[in-house]
Amino acid sequence: MAHFLGKDILVFDGGVSTELYSRGFYINRPFEELNLTSPADVEAVYRGFIEAGSDVITTNTFGIASPQLARFDIAEQQPDIIEAALKIARKATAGKDCKVGFSIGPIGDLVEPLGSIGLSEVILEFAQIAKSVNANGGADFFILETFSNLDELRAGINGVRSIDKQTPILASIYVRSQEEEKLKKFAHTIGDSGDVQALGINCGDGPSDLLRALGKLLELTSLPIIVQPNAGLPRQINGRYFYMTSPDYLGKFAKRYASAGATGVGGCCGTGPSHIAAIKSSLAMAQSQSRSNKDVGRNFIDIGWQVVSAERPSLQQREASRVGALLAAGKKFLSVEILPPIGLDVEKFQKSLDAIESAGIPFVNIPDGARASTRMSSLHISSWINDRRSGQLKAIPHFTTRDRNLIALQSDLIGAHFCGVKDVLVVTGDPPKLGNNKEATAVYDIDSIGLTYMIDCLNRGVSPMGEKLGSCTQFGIGVASNPTAINLETEIQRWKYKVESGCDYAITQPIFDPEAFLAWKDSVGSNYRPHFIGIWPLISLRNAEFMANEVPGIHVPTWVIEEMSKAGDNKEEAIKRGIEIAQKVMHRLDSECEGYCISAPLGKVSVVLDLLGKQVD
Repeated sequence: MAHFLGKDILVFDGGVSTELYSRGFYINRPFEELNLTSPADVEAVYRGFIEAGSDVITTNTFGIASPQLARFDIAEQQPDIIEAALKIARKATAGKDCKVGFSIGPIGDLVEPLGSIGLSEVILEFAQIAKSVNANGGADFFILETFSNLDELRAGINGVRSIDKQTPILASIYVRSQEEEKLKKFAHTIGDSGDVQALGINCGDGPSDLLRALGKLLELTSLPIIVQPNAGLPRQINGRYFYMTSPDYLGKFAKRYASAGATGVGGCCGTGPSHIAAIKSSLAMAQSQSRSNKDVGRNFIDIGWQVVSAERPSLQQREASRVGALLAAGKKFLSVEILPPIGLDVEKFQKSLDAIESAGIPFVNIPDGARASTRMSSLHISSWINDRRSGQLKAIPHFTTRDRNLIALQSDLIGAHFCGVKDVLVVTGDPPKLGNNKEATAVYDIDSIGLTYMIDCLNRGVSPMGEKLGSCTQFGIGVASNPTAINLETEIQRWKYKVESGCDYAITQPIFDPEAFLAWKDSVGSNYRPHFIGIWPLISLRNAEFMANEVPGIHVPTWVIEEMSKAGDNKEEAIKRGIEIAQKVMHRLDSECEGYCISAPLGKVSVVLDLLGKQVD
């Protein structure tokens, strides 16, 4: 469906203010004033976006409302700023197939009933702006953007329409995907009014959340929808703000937006020309694919992240991956999960490794700061295990996004691969408040889905930014799955994203209800990847109750609690019953899964060996 500017998929520009900020203009003065004082810089920003592929640029007038300008004592310059902004935009787009949208943001103060500004004042203010715009030749369309208060947005639209009945209006809001009532009100009171020609969602909490919001809005309106996410959430460093989401990552989401049904994609805060170039490239591929595939639908859950930098090698092609070799040989995966040491004393840890290896178990997987508590690095101890032990036991480290920024994530992965780590389990990581360093700062530049994609990029010999690395890693990429999640729909959606991002296999959360896994397997359908069932041998009723009530995402059926309660205070009987419960799960799922990852409860490797029937002298 062609939208109001005449193209199927339109590329908008990025964060004009962000680019001006990066040029050294600080927030002690309004960026709108730069239309008068530094027009060459504003024009250069426009040209940067146009060269990157923007079909639309939006004027440097987001804070043009009088109350916004009054904070800097320049409200009387509003007409001059509007005139200059339009002049610069036209100069930048002269001879280019590029449209100009006149940007207007919120009025800048709370409106009634929360604030002192009446909606009638908002109408008059926006009418005044529209009058100045039209007096200076007008724009291709108005974009009223980043509104949170829909009543204020409605008043702003009324103000523009009181002056201009013809110029298209794109109405865009700041919204989170969970704000479903707001989305419904937006679609019905704004979208159905007949006064706007397109709806938009912008800013927000980053690309992923806007994708979910888009999916919901698509079901509520037939109007074109423009999506302009931030480059993640801003981080303040030495008094300046930075956005960490990479262009390539945003490009992948642009393709998702378009395939889902968006008719325009651009960027908001933190997005520069490199982000727009990635969006342009990704959308070009999406359009090409849509022309050759008439069955492309609007369901955003089913859209894949397509590789654009290089072909994705199959797991079998990554010969260094021990998990890949095992799966290729048709063998069952088996691993024991044990915590790394707290300090430098590894004697007890080594004894556990000895017992595991002597039992013929091929893998041990190592959590990365489990429960956000400080322990020896999972990458370092895994490298040590793989290098120092003479037997066949190999380590699979968990790797979290909690403690590392984008630079550290890539550096640690490349270094770990160099040091012999060829399989990794990707996890987002527990928040610091759960651990023993509650004041620690959580990084979370990306989540486990983004990290999966990052590793997939390294396996293709490129960075997430698209830089060629000269060689490829060969990681086998494991991810977590939770077949017993409370919000199963969301979990299935996230699982599909993980598959599309390049995961090879999954280790589940501890499973006590085999039927839940079978239902999960049916639900994911063609997106199924090898699953290694998480097994937790219970060792006491208290342990069972803790798992049932205090560990998020784990379902412990009532019959399991009742079975463990029969042991009373007999510790040996409790362990026996816990082992029997685990064996029932494994027996039921043995033909339905590709292996098991068994946790050593409270570090008791002997319980795992008893479960497996492996006795060690």
